[in-house]
Amino acid sequence: MLKEFIRKDLLDKSYGVYPIILEVYSKEMARLETPSRFRRWLAIELDVPIEKINLSSLNSALQQQRKKKQNMKVTPGKQEADLSKAGHLEDKIEGFKFSKPNSGDEKQSRIKEL
Repeated sequence: MLKEFIRKDLLDKSYGVYPIILEVYSKEMARLETPSRFRRWLAIELDVPIEKINLSSLNSALQQQRKKKQNMKVTPGKQEADLSKAGHLEDKIEGFKFSKPNSGDEKQSRIKEL
């Protein structure tokens, strides 16, 4: 059933079909290693002409999938460091005092003569 659905979407050139293909056939993609080999296998598996499978779109979807997986990995200790930085920033914002427009503070030039 899913195979026919993917086949129909692929032949209709539907939007977002390549990420779905990679999600469903991820084990085969990992086993075959390259998008061109996977493309040949997929053409046989779905019984579609190889020309109907856009290699560039397949490769792009693969790169996006790898990027998502890489971004999902959190390095140990990074989350705690980010939280501590966030707390430090909040302390700075709360500790800063803004001057009022009608206060007696004089403006000082920050430009110094050389």
